[in-house]
Amino acid sequence: MGAEESRNGNYGLMGASAVVHNMKRQVQHARPWSLLHQCSLDQWKSGHAGAAGFVETTMTCTGMVNKECNPTFCISRQGIINVNKSGPVFSFRRKSKFTKMAEHFEYNHIPAHLSSIQNFHVKSVLCYRGDMVVLHLVRNLMTQFGVIDLAINKFTGIFGKKSVEFVNEALRGEISPDCNLCLIKIPSLTTNNCFDFQLFSLHTRELLTEIVPPYNHALFTFDPRFCSSRLAVTSFLQGEDNSLSLVQLPGWDVVATNSRVDDLRSSLSPHLKELQYSRDGHMIFAVMATSGCHCREKKARRFQPIDISIYVLNGDNTQTLHCIQYHRYTCALHSCPINYMPLLSVCGSRMAIVLNDLDTSIDHIQVYKLPTTGDLQNRCRIRILQTFAPEFIPKLPLPGRLISYLKFKPETT
Repeated sequence: MGAEESRNGNYGLMGASAVVHNMKRQVQHARPWSLLHQCSLDQWKSGHAGAAGFVETTMTCTGMVNKECNPTFCISRQGIINVNKSGPVFSFRRKSKFTKMAEHFEYNHIPAHLSSIQNFHVKSVLCYRGDMVVLHLVRNLMTQFGVIDLAINKFTGIFGKKSVEFVNEALRGEISPDCNLCLIKIPSLTTNNCFDFQLFSLHTRELLTEIVPPYNHALFTFDPRFCSSRLAVTSFLQGEDNSLSLVQLPGWDVVATNSRVDDLRSSLSPHLKELQYSRDGHMIFAVMATSGCHCREKKARRFQPIDISIYVLNGDNTQTLHCIQYHRYTCALHSCPINYMPLLSVCGSRMAIVLNDLDTSIDHIQVYKLPTTGDLQNRCRIRILQTFAPEFIPKLPLPGRLISYLKFKPETT
């Protein structure tokens, strides 16, 4: 089922309270992948997002991936610091949001002897999870990475020093669900036109293991159900350029593989843009987009919208479950992925996308019902998260282990 049926779900000027009533009524009878709700961007920001069970209201971003953002970090959606914050670190001249953020980290977190004497500068936020932030730092035309623990407001150290300076778009990083490891995709310094997967400990800041995937466009993401031992990786096996594999760390052992992710193409490059797990880890979303740059014509919107396809795969065996297709007026090469990536609800049982109909350039939001998977415990988690607001979850009279489960934190052994 595609998103072309959007006009059948137009809820007009429905208020937030009516959205809550409508969602409760529909989720009882709707089948998985059904369209639950549709609204405009303004309605989404003015209350429909919260009424539908979503915390995030930012669904579009004018940022360019190669300038202020990277595929795993959006300057408009980040929740690390308030980039509009005023203070002595910010001058009166107009600055971009990321310039303010870079100065914030350099002034408040990076020790003075590193930023002023050794000339370290923040080039980007490589990735973050919870209170852990990994920065892309440069010094004397060399790349290295810095770790900040916002829980204790401390810069904990530097790792991964390289002999050259890399551009932001050449790097991809992700912190493991337990915040102990960081996996970074980085251009190889020993083999031409190749990339390395390097796994670092964020506590010792040592390189634990590395591997060279057979294809440069391979993407990865951690399974949220495991502390740091399970990955989903695309094009990980030689001769399997249209595949998704579940990989076990630290030995890089392949657990399962789907050799045909995209039904329309033989290779995932250059159409695969992002890889993302559902909140409970039972599904994997592979987001495809038609190629081509339309940045110059964006304001006039004289070009055709790009086609987005979200292939949904089983998180345990990589089997293809579903595909949602829709259209979007954006550039998949340079635009922030926020503009076409799916957004998951607090309970993890609903997915929101922003899209355009072919006959209009107006942006609107659609909310879909995801299949309820897992055991009874997971179903109870969904119901609890649909009943209580996120800020009340830590206050519930439950053991800490259950509170962590409600927050989708992996169980430590």
